Amino acid sequence: MSDSIFIKIKNMITRGDVDYFQMFVEGAEISLRAALALQIAFRDEQINETELDKIKEIEHEGDRHVHKSIKILEDAFITPIDQTELLDILKGIEEVTDHIDDVASHCYMLHIDQTDEYIEGFMKTMVEACQKQVDLMAHLRNFKKLKFKEMDNIITEINALEEAADRIYLTGMRELFSQEKNAITIIRKQGIYSRLEDVLDSIEDVSDGIKKVLVSRL
Repeated sequence: MSDSIFIKIKNMITRGDVDYFQMFVEGAEISLRAALALQIAFRDEQINETELDKIKEIEHEGDRHVHKSIKILEDAFITPIDQTELLDILKGIEEVTDHIDDVASHCYMLHIDQTDEYIEGFMKTMVEACQKQVDLMAHLRNFKKLKFKEMDNIITEINALEEAADRIYLTGMRELFSQEKNAITIIRKQGIYSRLEDVLDSIEDVSDGIKKVLVSRL
């Protein structure tokens, strides 16, 4: 084996400059920023399209982050947890950002320019769940110490937020179909309600994936 190949393999095995868990934290922080931008866009009665435009920029940042992280993983020889599990977590977090961007895109496409109490409820729940996701990723760094209880508590809180979003969806849809007479308004709000629920579902999917990783190491 030539010296150059030996050095390359040694660097791949022992390189200490890669913080794999920081990849998760940064991805979750991007999702949180997108959620906050969406909440700000809906803060007043009239939806702020400038803030909606920011979400697309944040989504592109999330794409670049994932592509960069995947390249690092492809070059890695040893990773702290299974490489497939790392990729699943990274892509799961990216899907959260993608779903938030999907909400913003459909607001533009469906020409939704006003909010309501159910959308506001979704926004509050979404931002809180995204913050919990950041917290969960920060705790994952210490998974070898098996701080299962602390992480399981966060996962339970995320699951509770997803269930709260389900209730908002059910109540909002019931009122929409029982009180609203304008068919176009029904179509518009139904589309946004369902996509906002998808955001919470995707956050729960990430946390459930983390739990599987933890359980497999107990």
